[in-house]
Amino acid sequence: MPTSSKFLSVCKQCKAFCCSAVLPILTEEEKNRILSEGVPGHFIKIDHGLYRIKEGSTGVCPYLTKEKSCSIQNLKPKLCKIWPIIPRYKNNIRETLLIHCPLYPFLSDDEIMQAKKEAEALPLDILRHLWDISLESKNKYKRFTYIEI
Repeated sequence: MPTSSKFLSVCKQCKAFCCSAVLPILTEEEKNRILSEGVPGHFIKIDHGLYRIKEGSTGVCPYLTKEKSCSIQNLKPKLCKIWPIIPRYKNNIRETLLIHCPLYPFLSDDEIMQAKKEAEALPLDILRHLWDISLESKNKYKRFTYIEI
């Protein structure tokens, strides 16, 4: 999603809650891209070629700064880039959801549709694991409302 200062200020106001509720799944390629830039790795292998960012000691994404911005902004995994659009795989059906986070009202229809297209292109393995993780962490997700798009 967009990275302008306008969007960053919105994320800072909500204290980047998504970075504590949702720790993304990433591909091996995304993990290697982060590591190739000399960034410390905070990953858990969850399946062949798939990783999850480990929760930091404070219970949030270890790449979230004290100022509530992303320290790997240009290297973010796809699931972080397309937020507040998220894919879902439930009952063998792919869906795309628009999370009603504070950023949502600032997104154009074009930005939403581009993120939806990227969400729909994610490998099914990522969606399956994402659904499993969301079931494990459902109390964290209660803050979010969403619509299917």
